[in-house]
Amino acid sequence: MPQRTLVLVACPGAGAVDLLELDAGTGALKALARAEGLPGVAALALDPQGTAYAACNGDGTDGSRPRAVALSLDATGAVAQGAARDLPASACFVALGPDGGSLFSASYGDARLDRVPLPGTEGGKAARYETGANTHCVAFSPDGRFLYATSLGDDRVSWFETAANAETPADDDGAIGPSGSVAAERGSGPRYLRLNRAGDRVYVVHELTGEIGVYARDAESGGLELLQRISAVEGLGLVPGPVRSASTPDPGTGVVWAADLRLTPDERFLYTTERSTSTIAGFAVKDDGTLEFVSRTSTEAQPCGSAIDPSGRFLLVCGEASDHISSYWIGDDGWLTQGSRSETSAGPLAIECYRTL
Repeated sequence: MPQRTLVLVACPGAGAVDLLELDAGTGALKALARAEGLPGVAALALDPQGTAYAACNGDGTDGSRPRAVALSLDATGAVAQGAARDLPASACFVALGPDGGSLFSASYGDARLDRVPLPGTEGGKAARYETGANTHCVAFSPDGRFLYATSLGDDRVSWFETAANAETPADDDGAIGPSGSVAAERGSGPRYLRLNRAGDRVYVVHELTGEIGVYARDAESGGLELLQRISAVEGLGLVPGPVRSASTPDPGTGVVWAADLRLTPDERFLYTTERSTSTIAGFAVKDDGTLEFVSRTSTEAQPCGSAIDPSGRFLLVCGEASDHISSYWIGDDGWLTQGSRSETSAGPLAIECYRTL
């Protein structure tokens, strides 16, 4: 059976994960299936064998705890729900650990990062990490020695040496403290981060100012050093935004509200989305890992989630306020050309891609 490129979209407005197929030749999107009964699904993590873990925070009506639900994919494009695992707190981002047996869950509202062993695996012990207010993302060094986490509320990126976690003394609340941290500009709100394949560069998008920080990374210590700070929102007429929560008023569309960050597989281009203006900013990655602005593209309304397909030919962006997903050709110069558009379930928030084996 030929390989297929499957696209999963977490849609909390519908309590569902949509499954689509991306034509790797044309960029056409085709709806295949829908996994329902996933209230508050906000994030996805995907393993190489085709199991996705959907982080579900509930809908506030039945008192259910946050949980991660396993979704199995196969080459036919079917999706089946499997076992569920309780999460210690609501999740805005999840990632599989380097061992493949644990899920790392970042909680924006509860200011924590947790390692959760997956059922039937050798995922080690549960652990909590002291990451700071409005924890938003976690990523790992290529060798798996270090994990990195962003604190949007404390304007900080922290790192933890994973091999030392079992021996690291916890604080009075039982959380593991960081090996080190680097302060971002005050009021910038570091949100998502990505590492390159070599692990010597780290890219961080800041939700409140729309800047991207480029850091050099020391492989031995895990430490970060700022190389560049470049704006993804210059010329858009926006002012820095506030830290948001369920209890804060909507500041309107005149403020920066940056969202996702993706690096192409060949590491030539980087893209980030901005929700107030519904745009995508594209950057070329120079030889030294720093960035140069290339393009700005209008996209789906309130584009929170994005992904790049495994071939590196297409960028996918979903609109939380449009209930659609679009594919874009990535040109040799980094410019984007729309390829296809498809309706999704309500409130699409996160995207992951899987190429069947």
